[in-house]
Amino acid sequence: VYVTRDLHEAYHHYIKLITTNDRFFQVLQSTQLAVYEKEDIPEAKFIIDLSPIAVRYRREKRHWYDYFTSLMAIVGGTFTVVGFFEAGVRKASQRMRKMQRPAK
Repeated sequence: VYVTRDLHEAYHHYIKLITTNDRFFQVLQSTQLAVYEKEDIPEAKFIIDLSPIAVRYRREKRHWYDYFTSLMAIVGGTFTVVGFFEAGVRKASQRMRKMQRPAK
């Protein structure tokens, strides 16, 4: 039960229905309390959104090389990000050294 404590308040309900596995639905629901100005009349809103995309769940067995490929992708991505960071730090330190050298 959604009861408001003050005048000029009303709840807005948002409901999203997602089709899953042929005839079943997954319901995602959220509620917000709306505060209205004194001259406005509060109204409860119910907004229902039917998702045009169906979600189908199925379980598949993964092979060992799928895990190996994922692990190599993580290692490679980490190596790349660390390389970018290291290059940026090196470039910044070179500029700082140039700026600190006394002018001749």
